[in-house]
Amino acid sequence: MRNSSSLAVLFLCSAAGIAHAQSSSAMASADDIVVTARPYPIETSSGSKTDLPILLTPQAINTVTAEEIAVRGVQSLTQAIQNTPGVVGQYGDTDVRHDWIIVRGFNPARYLDGLRLPFGARGYAQMRIEPYGLERIEVLKGPASSLYGQSAPGGLVNMVSKRPTDTPLHEILLQAASFDRVQVGADLGGPIGDTPLSYRLTGLARTSGTPTEFLDEKRLFVAPALRFAPDATTSITLLGQYQTIVSDGGGAPPALPVKGTLRANPLGSISPGLFIGDPGYDHFHNEQFTAGAELHRELSQALRFDQSIRFADVTTDTQRVQGIALAADDRTLSRYAWAFPERSRVWTTDSRMTMRGRTGAIAHELLVGLDYQDERARYDESALRLAPAIDVFAPVYTRGTTRPPIATTIRQNRDQTGLYVQYGGIAGRLSVLASGRQDWANSTTNTLTVASGRSLQARQQDRQFTGRVGVTYRLLDQMATYVAYGTSFQPAAGTDRLGRPFAPALGKQWEAGLKYQLPAMPGLVTLALFDLRQTNVLTPDPADIRFSTQTGEARVRGIEAEAKMTPVPGLNLIAAYAFSQSDVLRANPNAANVSIQGNALPFVPDHQGSVRADYSIRSGVLTGVGVGAGATYFGALYGDAANLYRIPAATIADAALRFDLARVSPALRGANLAVNVSNLFDKRYLKTCISATGCYFGAPRTALISLRYTM
Repeated sequence: MRNSSSLAVLFLCSAAGIAHAQSSSAMASADDIVVTARPYPIETSSGSKTDLPILLTPQAINTVTAEEIAVRGVQSLTQAIQNTPGVVGQYGDTDVRHDWIIVRGFNPARYLDGLRLPFGARGYAQMRIEPYGLERIEVLKGPASSLYGQSAPGGLVNMVSKRPTDTPLHEILLQAASFDRVQVGADLGGPIGDTPLSYRLTGLARTSGTPTEFLDEKRLFVAPALRFAPDATTSITLLGQYQTIVSDGGGAPPALPVKGTLRANPLGSISPGLFIGDPGYDHFHNEQFTAGAELHRELSQALRFDQSIRFADVTTDTQRVQGIALAADDRTLSRYAWAFPERSRVWTTDSRMTMRGRTGAIAHELLVGLDYQDERARYDESALRLAPAIDVFAPVYTRGTTRPPIATTIRQNRDQTGLYVQYGGIAGRLSVLASGRQDWANSTTNTLTVASGRSLQARQQDRQFTGRVGVTYRLLDQMATYVAYGTSFQPAAGTDRLGRPFAPALGKQWEAGLKYQLPAMPGLVTLALFDLRQTNVLTPDPADIRFSTQTGEARVRGIEAEAKMTPVPGLNLIAAYAFSQSDVLRANPNAANVSIQGNALPFVPDHQGSVRADYSIRSGVLTGVGVGAGATYFGALYGDAANLYRIPAATIADAALRFDLARVSPALRGANLAVNVSNLFDKRYLKTCISATGCYFGAPRTALISLRYTM
């Protein structure tokens, strides 16, 4: 603590000299970096908490814009980023409850507008963020603890909400899709008269079935935003969000037996749409709310202050009937009923001062920040009650299940305070970005066993300094190579199956890469090589897959490449590839004296890749027509820590067709009709198997028709 405090004082003292230079150029404009209009973002705040260009950020960053979300017909965060190299959707994209994602082998922290989202004591009180309400999604690869604190070495996902606009915006969206999906949306914004106020109001309502019988979804989402900008140097933005999800059928796709899905069953294959629960019992309800504010103040050309604050509240209630084991007749599945509601409330704030200046030929930027998080969660888990067995080939639903009583209650309070400093400097073609952060994290977990009345309390205090240093060299004006080293610190949320809080996770990573902003066309090509390690890794507990265990130490190494470009007007191309190799380097034996040391981590394919082309015809009789096609390769991977279930690779195709209705009649100017088809050839494939009764299929062919009218 003493070293980090001294470091902060040293940087603050040096800030006076930097601010005195009164230079507005600073990092981003040193040596006149060329910035032109491009369909893909060239700046992001995730990697540095400043406006540093992606080209000069010594870390891999992948982005998905609102335009790409709309063109691809994206319906979830998982769908939006599953083509990103190094990112894996664990259970596919048919879960209406949560987005289960892996980045470089680890569960990423989720952020909305730069502030961490709730997680809960068990991870069920997670917010489901609606992609229609986002301007973009940023996947920051590698350790980010030196700026964000609690972050796994694989990276984090930051979602950026739609903001008020300076020009009027009026959009109406009507969509219909397979499985009786119908949804309507609206996106409105613009200035409020001649006042310094502007607004944004985004909303969506959905009712839908799913590929699974008896499983449906009803969703309501609304996100208001208001900005007050009295002058060019000051702005205050209020951001809010409310969403409710109701799902009969439990909200999640069925967890099916391995025999008849991954492995052969002498009686045949189990239907991917088989519902193994009780239609009268299985249910999921989510209600979430956020309210926050962002302050931006330019104190001078060399000094800027930013502050973000948000309150978030999420409540989930889940009850399901799930499988236990498949009997010797290969068709009778024993089942149990349980319920597990959870609620989490979080206050988060982040305050930052940025100072810019120049000393001779060297441009400087100094960032000093302080953030605080306070999360309070309650998790209730029922007793497990046996339910009638079901025939997986000829199911008969009894509808007689009742909710078991609560058996365990967990109350967990977590708080974190972080002080961080970042320095960036540019001298000619060479730039340096270095950051350090001291975290103070505390947690108190109270576990009550209802039957005995026994209560256990576990307290945890973590103190950790993390850092990052990266060097970038511009080979050309728009081509840069970099090398970086960073560390991570993450108080592991939740408890093990014995009610003990997890130990903190510590990680480190070396990364080297190349970034190229194409000079002849709008586009960005990135290449990254990385080697990361983490101790106290959370993986599924072989003794009880509802919980996690800490295996000690794991390593993930790999290569990632992505290209997004527009070679000619109207043609957008996207290609991505990742090679990853994961190993459990150290693990303690479990209760059965079985060690997973030497195994691969779950959800880390050796290879994955995707390609997509989208073309808008701009001349001739087909003017106004747009076509798109793509393919995604999901490489083979293990679904469990014991490496018992290896999921075969699969390639999935998609296609799109759209038409500007103004070509039919000028009165329809602003109206566009689009059709998106995912899994075009209706390939049956598995996303994962985490246990003998925990196999999940990928989504079948799904068609989405969209009518979008913009005024």
